[in-house]
Amino acid sequence: MRPKKSTMLLFIAPAIILFLVFFCYPMLRTLAMSFFEVKSMSSSVSEWSFNGIQNFKALNATSFPDSLGMLLRVWLICGVVIFAFALFFAVMLTSGIKLKGFFRSMLYLPNVIPQIAVGYMWTLYVFSARFGLLKKFFSAIGWTAMAEFGWTNPDHMFLSMCIAYIFSNMGYFVLMYMAAIESIPKSLYEAATIDGAASFAQFRSITLPMIRNTLVSSITIWTTRVCAFFALSRVFAAASTVSPLMFIYNVVFGSESGRTAVGVGAAAAVVLTLIVVGVFLLSNLIPKNQDVEV
Repeated sequence: MRPKKSTMLLFIAPAIILFLVFFCYPMLRTLAMSFFEVKSMSSSVSEWSFNGIQNFKALNATSFPDSLGMLLRVWLICGVVIFAFALFFAVMLTSGIKLKGFFRSMLYLPNVIPQIAVGYMWTLYVFSARFGLLKKFFSAIGWTAMAEFGWTNPDHMFLSMCIAYIFSNMGYFVLMYMAAIESIPKSLYEAATIDGAASFAQFRSITLPMIRNTLVSSITIWTTRVCAFFALSRVFAAASTVSPLMFIYNVVFGSESGRTAVGVGAAAAVVLTLIVVGVFLLSNLIPKNQDVEV
């Protein structure tokens, strides 16, 4: 038994080492830095100055609360739109339509494109005030007001960013919901059809209850994705689009003022992590459907 255990440990040791070095150590170091005044990321521990919870208090005097508000709006607005359309497309693609594989690939394609590329694609080729696709389209149909709409103006930057973010994330959840729907026993729909149930009634009484576990899981996945929101915040640069990760980047590396506040950035990272953990714990409190595993 011992040789088997030693062999098993030998095989999993590289994974454990990588996990400790690239996950546990940075996480614990960030947690420690949140309670210290740190001059730079490269400062040794001996140069740190303990200041208790002052870094967390200092967050109130920064733009971090505003960035959290922006993140909440993205989470809520984009989340509702993405979940609604993803569920709609998932139901349509699992209803036996032709070219299912083609449409599934087209919907998922934006998800594999780097978000920085997605952002520039939208700003340069779709939202551009000079030669953007939207300007040409609305001009062609005579909608002058929409053709002159300033998609890249600071006042409208949040709306433009949300549109690009929805475009780049919807495909992932479409595939997720498709997998859940396809695992539902077909006999349930056949029995409902025999009983005279309409399509919407079948969706409400069969599809939604049977994919409830997946819907709950998608909330947690969506939260982690939104909290990692960074690239589009740089492309759609405006005061209303600064994400928490962008705030952390600015204060840690001094991108805005040239002054660094590594401890404050670490405190912001801890708060952001606690938000993700809190959403995960709350989602686990939602009763799961024990009748079927999706």
